[in-house]
Amino acid sequence: MKGRTRKTVIIFLLFAVVLVAVFIGKKIIDISAANTNVTTSKTVVSHQLEKSLLERTTLDTVRLSNKNKEKLSENNRILSKKEFIGAFLGVRNNKLVYSWRNGYSNTSPNTSFNVNSSVLVGKYQTVLDQALLLSLVNRGYVKLTDELSKYDVSSGAVGKLTVKQLLRNESHLYVRKQSIATIQNPRNKEYSNTLFKKGKSGMSDWVAADTFIKRIVIARATSKSYESIFGQELTNKLGLSNTRFFNARQTYTNDVASYDKKIVNNTRVQSKKLVIKKRSLNGNTLRMSLADIVLSLNGIEKNKLFDSKYTQYFEDYIEQSGVGSLNESVFTYNGNVAGQALAIKSNFDTQSTVVLITNYSDSDVSLTKHLSQLYRIL
Repeated sequence: MKGRTRKTVIIFLLFAVVLVAVFIGKKIIDISAANTNVTTSKTVVSHQLEKSLLERTTLDTVRLSNKNKEKLSENNRILSKKEFIGAFLGVRNNKLVYSWRNGYSNTSPNTSFNVNSSVLVGKYQTVLDQALLLSLVNRGYVKLTDELSKYDVSSGAVGKLTVKQLLRNESHLYVRKQSIATIQNPRNKEYSNTLFKKGKSGMSDWVAADTFIKRIVIARATSKSYESIFGQELTNKLGLSNTRFFNARQTYTNDVASYDKKIVNNTRVQSKKLVIKKRSLNGNTLRMSLADIVLSLNGIEKNKLFDSKYTQYFEDYIEQSGVGSLNESVFTYNGNVAGQALAIKSNFDTQSTVVLITNYSDSDVSLTKHLSQLYRIL
């Protein structure tokens, strides 16, 4: 009897173990499936946009209603009449809605603008620097309460400034333009105590130091060069394929060249190429394709780099730094460097974006005006 009871108990325990194992296994599968679905959803959205941008690299897409097609045609007619040299594209709902180009991105050899044309983005790089530093805060490499001295930024004018104050543009520090190369040299392990100064606002040979201090913090916090961590944390994560830093000794076929205005027989020609020197870029040496500019904004808007709790720091930078404007979630940027101009208008809520570029010095065409018109058509 005892033997039979013992056998019954053993069978019951084995049955219970099997039930528990099945239950736990099902939960693991359910959780795994849920996580897979979430990841896939985000990935699909990113892939949809990337595919839409790259499936047709020539800039001749038109996917608009008949009414807006007419508006776009009129806009393009005006640009053609003014002999505008450049390109634009518009994206809505993760799809390329329209694109257009005129002239060449480079005449050696003659290369038309396309979605992969790599333009100098100027101060838009500083917008990405803010996102990059916030991504390091988000991942715990940097704390908002850290004093800048922790990252070897120990100039007397820095005092007890924190990363939080730096992100909020509260340093009020400036640096000489001629010292930018020194700051950005990755071999430098320490900096002069008099490198950063206050009270230099409005002086032509001084520029705001916040961006360059951020790059020091980014490099020190990760024990890597700024360029390396930019590629790892931003370029790779956002899936950017034509983003790189200017190198005078190495050029690519999709690099956009710069041209000075020249008129021959009452026609604008691209024959007066400008020599781009690194020092003329004022430390902002980033090149990006039209597609990558859109993808970078889309990635930031979808919180691929940092949690939404840090979004206010990102938006405050745009509003307070003067690098662009932010009005009811619509980000507008307009800047030029070394003969190349970039204009962006992007809605952070709807992810509708227009990118407009030119590589020709021509005051007869207002990028701001046409950017607004293109955005309304979008």
